[in-house]
Amino acid sequence: MHDERTEVKNLEDAKKQMLLSLEQMSKNGVEVFVDGQAVLPIEAVSKAVREDSPYMADYVFGATGDVEQVRFDKVTRL
Repeated sequence: MHDERTEVKNLEDAKKQMLLSLEQMSKNGVEVFVDGQAVLPIEAVSKAVREDSPYMADYVFGATGDVEQVRFDKVTRL
């Protein structure tokens, strides 16, 4: 049985978790981008965490192996 309320709750939980994660990363100096533009964590979450999201996260690591950037880019189909 399909339960839309469960899906909405799970999506909201995912948004909260992603926001907390990106905010913590941002506090530690990690830059967040959406389609090549620097954004606040809340802006990235609003675009990237939704049903049928066309966005994919890429984590860019520096020379020391630490995450320096999180880049959300729209995935397009050919």
